[in-house]
Amino acid sequence: MISANQCPWTNEKGFTVLETAIALVIMTVVGLAAAGGFVYAIRYNAGAADRNGSVSIAQTAMEKLRAVPFYDSSLNAGVTATPVDIKDTSNNIIRSYTLTTTIADKTTTLKSITIDVSPVNANGTGTLNKNNLDYYGSVKLYTERSKPAPGTNLH
Repeated sequence: MISANQCPWTNEKGFTVLETAIALVIMTVVGLAAAGGFVYAIRYNAGAADRNGSVSIAQTAMEKLRAVPFYDSSLNAGVTATPVDIKDTSNNIIRSYTLTTTIADKTTTLKSITIDVSPVNANGTGTLNKNNLDYYGSVKLYTERSKPAPGTNLH
């Protein structure tokens, strides 16, 4: 049997309460810094999801306007705002958007088309505040549409 004087671990010393408290404070500061990064990542990913939905809605609306003839009534000058809901397979609304289409007659043979899609806030009373980071889910597309008639640029 080994006596207490011969035991190799009897001379070891542990951490003091002060050292443990300092270590906990340092770990807390590092943990809070990491938590801030996680919050930023979550908000950024939510904005990216909103942008993805906005782009999809805007491209669909733009392709519909490109497919109609130049003199179709859907290309009359004016501004229209339409609510658009993205739903899941169970027909539950995932996210709501506002689709604003602005068509202007630049000349008799040229129309400008602007499509603006913005996410709607959670209570559905309007679009998100532009000062809020969530506003970055908005998308604006612009194009011009000309009358399909021969011009001077054809060879």
